[in-house]
Amino acid sequence: MLISAVITEVISEVGGDTDDTDLAGKMLIFAKGALRRFPLFSKARLLYITSYATLQAGTNYLTTPTFFLNERSVWYELNGARKIIDKVSDDQFARIVNTDTRGTISYYRIYNNVIEFNILTDTERTIYVEHLAQVDAITADTNFFGTTDMLEIMKDGMKSTYYSDYVEDKVTGREKLALFKAGLDELETRHMIQTMGTHIGD
Repeated sequence: MLISAVITEVISEVGGDTDDTDLAGKMLIFAKGALRRFPLFSKARLLYITSYATLQAGTNYLTTPTFFLNERSVWYELNGARKIIDKVSDDQFARIVNTDTRGTISYYRIYNNVIEFNILTDTERTIYVEHLAQVDAITADTNFFGTTDMLEIMKDGMKSTYYSDYVEDKVTGREKLALFKAGLDELETRHMIQTMGTHIGD
């Protein structure tokens, strides 16, 4: 779902004019503001997206994806199976890099805005990168990269700013802010359960 479609939904839900381009522009700012708060209150994977690019045969580097901040995983697919490419330190990379030979890539490092692989790839491969997205680079034409419940939480954050700052309805703004914060708290709880499991106390 495009961010522009989310904006249209929110404008409709608050009783605004969906043809009001000025309001739509402000709603994009409200959406970015809500998204910036997700990592402050929750470690959920909302801002992780997957990008991909073609690594040409005989090459060993790609530029980092659009919106790239930090990668979580890098891989390619072979016969339907995901083949993870391991990240190594600059020192390790210097010892294993070989740009005189073609073969199967196994390791990478990121230097400035380049993903560099340990060997020239023997064949063209599609390289996938799961990475944190940069909120400031998001536009109305960006696909929303979270789940449906995360989208609703973002909408609560947008409405909180709309009511508090745009129409100065502080009471409704506080209500929407409480919903937004409760949603972020729930995401954090889910994240903790997924990463640490449940814990039974004494």
